[in-house]
Amino acid sequence: MMYNVVIIEDEFNAQEALKKMLKLLYPSIEIVGVFPSIQKGVNYLKTSPSIDLIFLDIELEDGNSFELLQQLTDINFKIIFTTGMDTYAIDAIKHNALDYLLKPIDPLELKSAADKAFHQINETKKAREILSKFEEDQKVKQQKLIVKTSDNTYFIDAETIIMFESEGAYTKITCLDQTILASKNLKHFECMEELQSFIRVHHSFLVNPKHIINLSKSKVDLSNGHEAKISVRKYGQVVQKLNENKVLV
Repeated sequence: MMYNVVIIEDEFNAQEALKKMLKLLYPSIEIVGVFPSIQKGVNYLKTSPSIDLIFLDIELEDGNSFELLQQLTDINFKIIFTTGMDTYAIDAIKHNALDYLLKPIDPLELKSAADKAFHQINETKKAREILSKFEEDQKVKQQKLIVKTSDNTYFIDAETIIMFESEGAYTKITCLDQTILASKNLKHFECMEELQSFIRVHHSFLVNPKHIINLSKSKVDLSNGHEAKISVRKYGQVVQKLNENKVLV
């Protein structure tokens, strides 16, 4: 897996040593930025949301790196502090540091800290992917109409429905790719929130305005060659609703 890594370190030799060790240990990582100061580091981090891990020297040329973290509203990356002094360990822990490395950095200690960071990053990414898929599935389900028949249950995209036609206590649903006889009456579908844009043109017909291709005082012509009757008393309401739906120009 590819990881985006930033190094914030003001000593050139320390920068180069850390870069070389990281590249030897993890050839696939991308070191996307190396910065010597708080200000340059902040400017980059505020505009680059896809950072996975930061190696952050505590004493920088323009101040203390804890000041850098205080300037960030969102910290969505792992932090490994590096320093030549061990007096900052407690402060590092308070700032949720994943690890704390003393310079000169030991390659084995670096590997241990980075392995831990990359493992946690992987787990976080997996959790986000699962959550994202769950949310996407929920959206898809919300956009689908659940229709029960005597022997089956269908999940139908409302956009594909051309019309509903009353068949007594049942309703015939005509879609672009199928026709279903649902075990609910027409009123049940008319009241569904997902179908509020549909138009009751007749006591026997509920139609999808997006599938209307022609309108007369006696009927509407629908896509796929279908048609539905319009009752005389509903004609004005039908025209008004079509205008609201911007079907009539």
